[in-house]
Amino acid sequence: MPLLSRVITRSMVAAVGLSLMPIGGAAQTGEIIRSILGRPLNSAQVSEVYIHADGSLEGVFNGISFAGTWTLEGGKYCRQFTRGLTGAPMCMSVSAEYAPDGEVRVVIFEGPGGRAKFNVGH
Repeated sequence: MPLLSRVITRSMVAAVGLSLMPIGGAAQTGEIIRSILGRPLNSAQVSEVYIHADGSLEGVFNGISFAGTWTLEGGKYCRQFTRGLTGAPMCMSVSAEYAPDGEVRVVIFEGPGGRAKFNVGH
């Protein structure tokens, strides 16, 4: 994009109170998490996990009901369990697989403990 076009675009965006988000990193993680808030996440071991907009999470892992909290920090999804499961707080990278219509169908969390892939319901 020519320099003048970039300057005009940034000025117009600033004038209406929006910000330009970089592609990838924190912007991508935030977009993925926002797209799955309140939607059921399922895998072979985890059923009906929900990440809520209020910073809470809940679900069932191998028959154990659990709950906790989550935040976005430094472009990563960070979670801490408060009931049912134990372990140190953990921050993970987030990626997604998309349907042809652009909707997130699979979300992948990768951290020090490994990789977890979840199907995203409606």
